Amino acid sequence: MKKNIFLYVLLLITTAALAQPAKESYDKGISLKNGDQYEDALAAFRKTISLDANYTNAYYQAGWCCNELEKYEDALGYLNKFNPGNNDDIASKYVEIGYAYFNLENDDDAIKAYTTALDYHPYFGNAYRGLANVYLNSMEYENALENLELAIKYDEENSKQLYYKLGSFYNDMEKYDKAENILQKAVVYDPQSEESLIALGYTYFKLSKFNDGILQTNKAIFINPKSRLGYHYLANCYMGLNQKEKAMQAYNKLKAFDEDEAAILLEEMGN
Repeated sequence: MKKNIFLYVLLLITTAALAQPAKESYDKGISLKNGDQYEDALAAFRKTISLDANYTNAYYQAGWCCNELEKYEDALGYLNKFNPGNNDDIASKYVEIGYAYFNLENDDDAIKAYTTALDYHPYFGNAYRGLANVYLNSMEYENALENLELAIKYDEENSKQLYYKLGSFYNDMEKYDKAENILQKAVVYDPQSEESLIALGYTYFKLSKFNDGILQTNKAIFINPKSRLGYHYLANCYMGLNQKEKAMQAYNKLKAFDEDEAAILLEEMGN
C-alpha cells in the first residue's frame, strides 16, 4: 500500500515538473505569435508538444502558425491532433483546416471543413468568409454571394473588407439600390480604395445620380491619375447631365493613356 502511495506521489511530482516548462513554452509561443513572429512561435509550440504531448491547445496554435507560414500540409497534421472540448474551439479548428485545404487547392475538403465549423458555430464569420473565397475561386458566384451576405450579416465588424466584393456583385446583378448601400460602406471603410470609389461611381451612374457619380469618380482619379474606369464613368455621368464638353474632356484624358478604353467610351457617347 505504501509503495502504491509513493508511486502515485512520484507521478504527481513528475507531471507537475513537466507541466510548468510546457506552460512556459506555450505562453512564450503565444507572445511570439501576438508579435507576428510566427516561425519562432511555431518552434515554441513544437517544444510545448515535445514536453507534454497532451497539451492540446499547442496543436491548434502550431497549426495556425503553419497556415500563416504557408506550410499547409504541416498545418493539417497539427490541427487533426487538436481535440478541443467546446463548440467554439471545434469551429475554429475546422476553419483553419478549411483554410489549409483551400490553399492546397482542395476546394471540396475546404467546403466540408468550413461547413463543419458552421455546424458547431452557426454564426461564425470566419467560416462564411472562407466559404465565400472558395466559391469565388471556383466561380460559383451565387454561393459566393450568399456567403458574403451571411458574413456581413453575422460578423459585420470583421467583414468590412468584403463590402467592395458584395457591392460589385450587386452591380453585376443590376441591384443598384443594394449596391449603393454596401459600396457607401466600402468607401467609409477604405476611403483610399480606387476600386470602391469607381464601383460606387458606376452605381450612381446607373441610378441616374450623376453628380454623386462625378464626385466619386473624381476621388478615384485623384488617387490614380490614370484611372481607366474612373475617366470612363466620369464621362458617362457628364453625358447623363448632358454636359458633353466635360464628357469629351474626360474622354481626351483617357485617350492619352488608354486608346482602347477610350474607343469603347466614345462609342457609348454616340460619337
